[in-house]
Amino acid sequence: MRRALHLVLAGDLGAAELELAEAARIDSSSADVYMALANLYRARGEIGRAIQIHQNLLLQPDLSEALRVESLLSLALDFRAGGFLRRAAASFEELLEADPGNLQALRELERLRVESGDWESAIQIRRKIGAADAATPSILAHLWAGLGNAAALNGDEGGARRAFRRALSRDKNCAEVYIALGEQSLREGKARRAIGHWQRALPLHAALGPVLYPRFCEAFAQAGDLPAFESLLRDRLDENPEDAEAALWLARAMAKQGRVDEALSALRRLLDRSPDRLAAHAEIGRLLLDESRSADALKAFDELLGRLPLQPDRRRCTGCGSQDTRLHWRCPQCGEWDSFV
Repeated sequence: MRRALHLVLAGDLGAAELELAEAARIDSSSADVYMALANLYRARGEIGRAIQIHQNLLLQPDLSEALRVESLLSLALDFRAGGFLRRAAASFEELLEADPGNLQALRELERLRVESGDWESAIQIRRKIGAADAATPSILAHLWAGLGNAAALNGDEGGARRAFRRALSRDKNCAEVYIALGEQSLREGKARRAIGHWQRALPLHAALGPVLYPRFCEAFAQAGDLPAFESLLRDRLDENPEDAEAALWLARAMAKQGRVDEALSALRRLLDRSPDRLAAHAEIGRLLLDESRSADALKAFDELLGRLPLQPDRRRCTGCGSQDTRLHWRCPQCGEWDSFV
């Protein structure tokens, strides 16, 4: 067992399996050996073998209560890893009947409910977790936001609004809720209110600029106040001169107000600092085409084409390291909330 542990830590799962098989041969009655072997199979992706061992362990009449709980948890994790989500949920629920306060089972079941879109069940599970997890208020806010977004998709704006209020009662600093409230306000034609919600969201999350700038642009345009949008962007750049997205949208705001040459100058200054900013190259080309300066536009698009193989900006989860070009409130890989930077 000790040698197997060292081999697992060294990443040699094949050799670890041989050591565990030898341990099982020496003492075939040791449930610990079979638990370790089954978990190793799951780590290697051999889900069927892991399930079989855990099910066999649960059939043993003399299995201790502690090992029974551990086996149920491991079996549920097997089912989850194999994509058998209903069976995984049933196993987690069975485990919680025996051990209602099992935090890992509660978190895993909550995760399954979130992924299936069952927000109400996820909220109930998170309430059971309660103070055992310091992040519960923040996570409850996200879960209520998810319920509100689902209601809005179904046309229930009143239900959505109630859910968003419940979310803010749990965490007044949940950026997702303010974004959702802003989108609801914009759907209702209340552009100023939408702007107010998004202004509250903007300082709450470091990666929100690129998410909110296009929404701000639409709302300020509806309100007929693009100078205010320009002022917001200038304030952002005063706080962080390296905010390339703010610089890009500032140029767009200038162009929308008819100050095309000023916008072009701003875009070229941005490219002096960030030559690989593809959106800036494309924006220059579009503005030049709109101004019927076809020869200059051709040069701009030619430079853009020369840089297209570059990968888009990616965000990374601080929990598990997975990456995506989109901002996720909850990591689709490990389930952590507010972890994408």
